[in-house]
Amino acid sequence: MEDRGRLSKHFWLTQGMARTIGVNVNGALQAGRLARGEFAELVATCCHCDRTDRCMPWLARQGAGAQALPDWCPLKARLEALKFPAA
Repeated sequence: MEDRGRLSKHFWLTQGMARTIGVNVNGALQAGRLARGEFAELVATCCHCDRTDRCMPWLARQGAGAQALPDWCPLKARLEALKFPAA
């Protein structure tokens, strides 16, 4: 059960980090801009990050959203790339 709770936490942290910069993960999945396997890798990356204790406080301060993720977030490049559709 502990693993399920840990996975759920990182699933929602990944979703929250995406949402705060204006990325709709479900929309990206449906549009084919993000594969399910890629999303699973993002969640796994979050699970293995040793800085996730910073995420909730950072998210709480982003009431109106943020332009970019913090530099310490290992999901930064991939999630920010999803902000703009490929040309």
